[in-house]
Amino acid sequence: MFTRCVSFFALIALVSMISCSSQKPVAHHAPPAGIQPNAAPNAVREFRAAWVATVANINWPSKPGLSTGEQQKEAIALLDFLKEHHFNAVIFQVRPQADALYKSALEPWSYYLTGQQGRAPEPLYDPLEFWVKAAHERGLELHVWLNPYRAHHVAGGPISDQSLVKTKPGLVVSLKEGYWWFDPSLKETQDHGVNVVMDIVKRYDIDGVHFDDYFYPYPSYNKNEDFPDTASWKKYQQAGGTLSRGDWRRKSVNDFIERLYGEIKKEKKHVKFGLSPFGIWRPGYPSSVEGFDQYEELYADAKLWLNKGWIDYFSPQLYWPTSRLAQSYPVLLGWWSGENTMNRHLWPGISVGRDTSSVNTTEVINEIMISRGITPQSSGVVHWSMSSLTRNPKLSNALLEGPYKKQALVPPSRWLDNVAPVAPRIMLKKEPDAVIVNWTHENAGDVFQWVVYYQYGKTWCYQILNSGERSLSLKNGEGKNTLNSIAVSAVDRSGNESIKTTIFPDIVRIESRAAWNASEPRPYKQQVPVRITVHHEGGKVLSDTASAATRLKNIQTWCMGPDRKWTDIPYHYLIAPDGTVYEGRNPLTVGETNTEYDPSGHLLICFLGNYGQQKMDQHLLDVLARLIAHFCIQYKIDPETISTHRDHSKMTTCPGENIYPYFQNGYVKKTVRELLQQAQL
Repeated sequence: MFTRCVSFFALIALVSMISCSSQKPVAHHAPPAGIQPNAAPNAVREFRAAWVATVANINWPSKPGLSTGEQQKEAIALLDFLKEHHFNAVIFQVRPQADALYKSALEPWSYYLTGQQGRAPEPLYDPLEFWVKAAHERGLELHVWLNPYRAHHVAGGPISDQSLVKTKPGLVVSLKEGYWWFDPSLKETQDHGVNVVMDIVKRYDIDGVHFDDYFYPYPSYNKNEDFPDTASWKKYQQAGGTLSRGDWRRKSVNDFIERLYGEIKKEKKHVKFGLSPFGIWRPGYPSSVEGFDQYEELYADAKLWLNKGWIDYFSPQLYWPTSRLAQSYPVLLGWWSGENTMNRHLWPGISVGRDTSSVNTTEVINEIMISRGITPQSSGVVHWSMSSLTRNPKLSNALLEGPYKKQALVPPSRWLDNVAPVAPRIMLKKEPDAVIVNWTHENAGDVFQWVVYYQYGKTWCYQILNSGERSLSLKNGEGKNTLNSIAVSAVDRSGNESIKTTIFPDIVRIESRAAWNASEPRPYKQQVPVRITVHHEGGKVLSDTASAATRLKNIQTWCMGPDRKWTDIPYHYLIAPDGTVYEGRNPLTVGETNTEYDPSGHLLICFLGNYGQQKMDQHLLDVLARLIAHFCIQYKIDPETISTHRDHSKMTTCPGENIYPYFQNGYVKKTVRELLQQAQL
């Protein structure tokens, strides 16, 4: 006989005692044979990024010359906005014109920071280091965005003595609209560009390197005259070069892209390389497309880079609405998808206007949904630009309430790394109204994020947390739903998610009779509970979403016979298909069930529904075991007395063929004993 007097609070504090006293992870029960647990669904996967442009102070800082504190305050506001609106990446421009928004020995401090090229921020700090740390603290990837060939922008202030226009004059040419441009054909240009990128990759904990659409300059930058590289072109010809001038220019860019991808992977394989070229490769590809020819004008063979897999993600600037016939967003995205022969990420850049109209909001949402439809294995978009979101609350709120309602993990880059981290270890600490989930990992350096999944009733939710967070408080219940399951996984820098470590917290919540508007009970005769018997209600199948309270009211009107002038629930406690436990009769009242056995002394637990037809699941078995253990403690009942209606009545097959086997094979008793043993620790 189980005689030791242990309070119910000992049972519900079980997990707390294990985690706090012994620091051992909480044991959780494996599902019995034939039972599929209600596994947590995977978190949403989608790349959600925004460009933060620093050139001409488009997005940050708001103007040159702000103090360090003012710059940091503006940066935090932008990053907080992205986190709050469930973005997961920021593409931050760190090299707008051969200058640096970070501490560099290769190029001068940016004019856009201080208003004078070469002048450091005051007080001195490293903006990129600050942005990386702050982004990661908010669960955001940070990709550095560089312009590979622009040496000076017309909005970049006077050309300083530190400018590469003066320190490396042999590498640059002047354009007639006031820009200065590196000559991409020169090996020294390529060497310097690679050195700049690799300096960042080596020194900063970044997640990606990003180039936009500026390769050879747009023709308008030179008043529609040809790029002034005659000297280097003649030198190439004199050395025996046989390519046409256009192919020679394209080869210079191609060589740079291929070389840089290899250099990044040799140093840090997890750092993604992304390109955002002009959205049209060539007019006529596909046949309905008209417009600018980047292949001939910018000498950017973007299709080749995608075909060759020299990038990890590809974000063509598809800045046209879906209904623009000659540059249709879905038509172009579909064509680029067909060229993605190496199955890299295809995350288009979108920008359809900066007005706050409902039409614009609808267009943006439609483009996100089209991306999900065309690239379902790795969906995502990049928003141009940050200010289009922060200055348009109608749009940003519509995103948060619509396609970005749930947090999302960045899709995995399995060609970089396809080995998931090991699963974390979970410990729980019980508080009066909550459970504190704590977790550890044997290789924390392999973890970039955590996902904590939790289930109230039958509904799963999750939170994505950064690598520095190791705990989360979860309420014992939401409304009438009890916290039933918790799972934690680890995600690495390449997006691989570990197996989930799952636990079923020992929380027993019972909905009182008043909670389901029951009539007052009318005791028939008294008893002392000495055994626990499990029934099922029978009748029709009760779905998870059906109203259990309505069903209970129907049961309450069941007349127990002409000699019993009362209507009452014949069972003491009832378990609904969603796992909610309802109070029926007082346990000290005999729960007669109109069968051939006298149930005096039985504490009756009943499943609502027809378990000859409904399936049993791990969650319901777990609720049953916790409930039985609770009553074993409260009434000092020996778990050996656990039985079913079928054990006492030859006239019934109750409690149903989908319940009875777990009593027959000893699973229920074994689980209850384990709970009782742990409660005595």
